Amino acid sequence: MSDVHGCNLPDDLYYWIEKHTWAKPQDDGTILVGLTDVAQNMAGKIIVVNLRSRGKTLARGKSGGTLESGKWVGAIPTPVAGEVLEVNETVRSQPQLVNDDPYGAGWLLKIKPSNWDDDAKLLAVGSDGIAQYQAKLEQDGIQCAK
Repeated sequence: MSDVHGCNLPDDLYYWIEKHTWAKPQDDGTILVGLTDVAQNMAGKIIVVNLRSRGKTLARGKSGGTLESGKWVGAIPTPVAGEVLEVNETVRSQPQLVNDDPYGAGWLLKIKPSNWDDDAKLLAVGSDGIAQYQAKLEQDGIQCAK
């Protein structure tokens, strides 16, 4: 786990840096999707999470749901295309999990990717991905609160 400007960024995730979302390949070929620590810090206290239904097919960049905080309401863009196999029902009733544990209990969707190999090429990963994310945070003047 890297700490970049006070933001936690695990080294093993694939990041869509501009949209502050992450993707994590699972052993069964599915992809977990969630918001980064950067996103939850910028949003503030998350009070409502609405997610797309199971079975819904999403194009990369399309909304996997919406979230609402005290200062922001917006779409959650998906970093991969595919079918929604599972939604994290727990975050619907406990939206603060996205703030408290964005990479664990606060994950949002499990997707069966339609073309992971192509989508993965568009995402930043590993130490290079962390360096790219750091550059973006510096460029935009973003600092996470602790």
